[in-house]
Amino acid sequence: MSLRLFGKNAVIYAIGNVGVRAASFLIIPLYTHSLSVNDFGLLMTLLLTTQLMLKVMNCGMWPGLVRFAKTCEKDNRISELLGTSCTVNVLGGLAVTGVSLTLLIPFFRSVLHSQDVYAYIGLACGISLLQSLSVHMMSYYRAQNKAVRFMVTGIMTAVVLFVASYMMLCVWQMGIIGALLAKTVTYALILLLISLDILRITGFGVSFSLARNLIQFGLPLLFSMSGEFVIRGASVYFLSLLSGLETVAIYSLGLKLASVLSIAIILPFQLSFEPYVFANLDSPRIKRRMSLLLTYLVLAVAGASFCILVGSRLLMPLIAPPEYSSPYTVILLLLPGMTFWGVYYFAQTLLSAIQKTHIVGLAMTICVALCIPLNYILIRALSSYGAIIASNVTLVSIGSALLIISLRKFPIPIEKTRICIAAGLLVLFLFVLFVVRDTDLISYLVVASLTALGGTVLLFTFRFFDHDERLLIRKLIPSCYR
Repeated sequence: MSLRLFGKNAVIYAIGNVGVRAASFLIIPLYTHSLSVNDFGLLMTLLLTTQLMLKVMNCGMWPGLVRFAKTCEKDNRISELLGTSCTVNVLGGLAVTGVSLTLLIPFFRSVLHSQDVYAYIGLACGISLLQSLSVHMMSYYRAQNKAVRFMVTGIMTAVVLFVASYMMLCVWQMGIIGALLAKTVTYALILLLISLDILRITGFGVSFSLARNLIQFGLPLLFSMSGEFVIRGASVYFLSLLSGLETVAIYSLGLKLASVLSIAIILPFQLSFEPYVFANLDSPRIKRRMSLLLTYLVLAVAGASFCILVGSRLLMPLIAPPEYSSPYTVILLLLPGMTFWGVYYFAQTLLSAIQKTHIVGLAMTICVALCIPLNYILIRALSSYGAIIASNVTLVSIGSALLIISLRKFPIPIEKTRICIAAGLLVLFLFVLFVVRDTDLISYLVVASLTALGGTVLLFTFRFFDHDERLLIRKLIPSCYR
């Protein structure tokens, strides 16, 4: 796989991933206008819980499928890989559902501020299992570099979820239960369609020896993958317990909008970076290319952060009614930590390439153990701002630590100067847009435009791009050089 194909796949994955997640943002106005602030906070807590559940249910099978797809395809065992990994996923789902509906009921009653939680948790478990299996089957498209099919599936998911949510929330006015049922119906339909598309070609088999290899590879990543959502969930859960569901609603809305950075840039990078690295481990140029891609990731994060902040300022009146106080500051302050998710995924791929996933799991476990008391202490003292500080400290720590460890185990020539320039551009954007956050819209847009122009000029002034990259830019934007 060439860098050109990597770039093409990254764009396609971005479109597909945005498609999968787009409905989550398109339906926010449906949620905010159909539910009270308190009910919106409850729903956001439930949906965050589903994201944690699906990671645990999957047992690390998503990266396992991508990692072993090439080997199993050579040995004509791709049906066993799919069947075995799906079986492990289902068994994980049944285990999580059983624990959630028994041992965790007292916890959910406290967090959701309700005694009648069985329907909520039952639907949350169903959503988690169906979504986990859907995303797992879509991982086959990644492993086979079928990025277009991934994109089509993502867009189709967005359309179905939006229509189902509109019907259940706005037409039938079913409230929180309706929002959960819409997700259940959507992921059940998507899972059925992609299973028919994939399994008719590959077949379905189960291998106990392959299951052992997959679990050995995936379980350490389970701690890593679930740890990501424990980090986010800890803030939401403690805010609910200590500050109430209305505070959760405002914080969750800001977190949701800040997560556009992950959806549009970081996750597409991960989706295309993993198969690219795994397929080219024997190439003598792979380390140099990995270094380039890290630099481009930091630059893309800077540009995307700027667009998210400007877009949120423009669209906030449409996203939520006036009773929601503006989450702009929450978005801005969460973005620095979000950036380090990209660094974390980059380092995780390096360690996965040399099958050192136990290091990822151990590092994430230690980080989560520190994250929970940090959230409790800071949220108790500072409410939402405490959650923001705890989130940033945690993400910066895990991203930096894992990068240092991965570079020792898998050394590559990092472009320190260019990365510092790109990171400086990000800091510039965040600082300026923070300073002008309370100005009128016209002044805000003027300052934002001048800042974007100034940042672009600085990139060329400091010769951030080399000769080949400048030639490529001229080809992509010829009108700028006429």
